[in-house]
Amino acid sequence: MRFLTNGLKGREPLLIDPSKAADMKALADKYAFTDVLAKLFGERPVPYVTENGIGVVPVCGVIGKGLSPLEKMLGSADINEISATLAAMESDPSVKKVCLAVDSPGGTVTGVEELANQVRGMSKPTMAYTDGEMCSAAYWIASAADRVVCSNSSSVGSIGVYMAIPDFSKAYADAGVHMVVIKSSGSPLKGAGIEGTSLSPEQIANLQQQVDEIHADFMGSVKQTRSLAQDAAMNGAVFSGKKAAGLGLVTGMADNLGMALASF
Repeated sequence: MRFLTNGLKGREPLLIDPSKAADMKALADKYAFTDVLAKLFGERPVPYVTENGIGVVPVCGVIGKGLSPLEKMLGSADINEISATLAAMESDPSVKKVCLAVDSPGGTVTGVEELANQVRGMSKPTMAYTDGEMCSAAYWIASAADRVVCSNSSSVGSIGVYMAIPDFSKAYADAGVHMVVIKSSGSPLKGAGIEGTSLSPEQIANLQQQVDEIHADFMGSVKQTRSLAQDAAMNGAVFSGKKAAGLGLVTGMADNLGMALASF
């Protein structure tokens, strides 16, 4: 998928389990531009408003910003679309409360913090619920809600950031290829990760600083709303819903969305 490519190539940080990102990319590459997409992936979940005025906003699939129709058809969640839906529900007098229905392993970094801020800033009561996955980028967004509810067997957490940059320098050398990178003298951080080269210590330190800063922002965002969340729960681990509740990552338990909405 276009929006995962930079992250999978190590060009930007990711907020998703690497194997799940790679699986999603492989699936998109395999089935893109065929006429069996709808049959393979079914209908995308759409926002709706319940009879008692609860707006339900799906946050399902890998999360990205500014996605193409094909990427959304393949099951990904567009931050721009979610943001627009939240804004519409905020201004709709018939909507009294808003629930994020989450089932996502996470996604890319761009736009996630801003969407979490939007959720946190809503004037109407908010809740996030999952009986599937609420991990990484998805948890960053969901944790900003007033309440976070999940089922016992759901997967919650993965509070962390990573970059994966393959080093093909030995493979290139074995093939008799030596990469020469010419860059401006005053920009030693340029060209990090060019295929066939190794990262310099200075480049590695810079990239490490980037992911550490994003992780600190992630933790700070969580703690703004989830004051009981323990630091030990923010080391990248994924927990069952029951364990996440004990660590302060969620505020309540419900077996399914219907039960969560009934108690909202």
